[in-house]
Amino acid sequence: MSSSVSFFRTVLLVLFVSLTSILANAQFRGSLRGTVTDAQGTVLPDANVTLTNTATSQKMTATSDANGIYQFNALGPAPYSLTAEHQGFKTKVLDHVQIIPEQLNSLDLQLELGEVQQTVTVSGTTQTLDTETATVSGTVTSNQIQHMPSFNRDVFQLAQLAPGTFGDASQQAGGGAFNLPGNQGPGGTPGGSGGIFATENGPQIQNAGGQYETNNINIDGISTVSAVWGGTSVITPSEDSVETLKVVSNSYDAENGRFTGAQIQVTTKAGTNQVHGSAFFKASRPGLNAYQAWNGVGSNNPGTPAARGLNRDESRFNQYGGSLGGPLRKNKIFAFFNWETSPLASSTTAQGWYETSRFDQSGATPGSIAAQYLSFPGNAVSSNGIIARTCASIGLTEGLNCNTVAGGLDIGSPIKTGLGMQDLTYGGNPSIPGIGGGLDGFPDIAYFNTVNPTTTSQMQFNGRVDANITQKDRLTFTLYYVPVTIPITTGRSAQRISGTTLRPTTRMP
Repeated sequence: MSSSVSFFRTVLLVLFVSLTSILANAQFRGSLRGTVTDAQGTVLPDANVTLTNTATSQKMTATSDANGIYQFNALGPAPYSLTAEHQGFKTKVLDHVQIIPEQLNSLDLQLELGEVQQTVTVSGTTQTLDTETATVSGTVTSNQIQHMPSFNRDVFQLAQLAPGTFGDASQQAGGGAFNLPGNQGPGGTPGGSGGIFATENGPQIQNAGGQYETNNINIDGISTVSAVWGGTSVITPSEDSVETLKVVSNSYDAENGRFTGAQIQVTTKAGTNQVHGSAFFKASRPGLNAYQAWNGVGSNNPGTPAARGLNRDESRFNQYGGSLGGPLRKNKIFAFFNWETSPLASSTTAQGWYETSRFDQSGATPGSIAAQYLSFPGNAVSSNGIIARTCASIGLTEGLNCNTVAGGLDIGSPIKTGLGMQDLTYGGNPSIPGIGGGLDGFPDIAYFNTVNPTTTSQMQFNGRVDANITQKDRLTFTLYYVPVTIPITTGRSAQRISGTTLRPTTRMP
């Protein structure tokens, strides 16, 4: 045994021992059935048919019945070869048989007269036929996943390519998807702060006029649908860990009857007899993003580079990772490991009511509500500054309990009746708040453009072990582990001040 192979096995064993605290017993629902006949179409019973997984050398055998029918069950998506033998006929070999995952496949075999020792080999890919079911479905292969674009490397976006499904793939300016009309919950691909690391991710597709909340999602036969939001998955697998993504958009088996929408079926990659791996790096930079042309009602900033920080997606992050797979014991035990990370530094822009720096400097009395309020962490005011607003915009009356002044709105001054005392200018009507010590001509609140900088640590680990127990039995374990750390933001107060939330105690010193 070479030192490189020994090192590879040691690395994989250490990784799986450390990560297999939670294991899921996977299931494969793919099957292959067909009829063995001679050149005239007469069925041939007792034909020996052998199906071989060329990646792991696992062999399965079947004998055609009295009607010439053979069948193999519990097949995962993998490269196969098929061999058929019968006395008095040439042996037929199909070098590469490609099955449609998670369903029954059909492949009839026609043998030629001759000696068994003679072999007829069909090179190239033999695609099985979907004649055994009435489903409308589409399958995205690993090769297609690697070569087609998807925002934030979210493989669920590719479900929109399946026949019978609809999704517009629209993205918000700050990252993240818009919900489809009539849908609620975390639908669509999350932005840079989520992506494949999101706690819940709802593929933005719907079928037959339904809602995405009715979709089913499973990985290796195990349902990953959230207990809170229907149609969302608590796992969004890394693209490098996915072998196939299949979407059934109309009828489906009764075992999936808990869901009435599309059936999204993911199968993960497995190790093989050959050591194989991958690595990638993806950079997202604001300089590559376009500016939006409109920034909302009341904004004085046009959609130009001059309005930096507000008019485009300012997320700056890298995504990188890799995978490694191979044999732990040739022909018997196989392992696959995938890792992806995306340390994220982003700035989320918004607009809202906040206290002014002049108010912060007014000197809140220690121990007061105002002092506690001003100590809260939150958003910082962006360089784009203040958007002009009037007292009427928050339901206050000019000259009575509010004055529009340079730099914002004057809504009063600290009361003089002592700490914890009620504002005596409050008249008992919540819609007409008090003004404390009176209007003093200084701006207290303003409608700001804000920016919220966030640094996030997020990773995804995927591990899988397969074992050929017997010719008919295969044991598979799959694990996903997604640790995410998001720090508390710092800056201005996170609480907003608006005309509907002002109370008599707001102005207490």
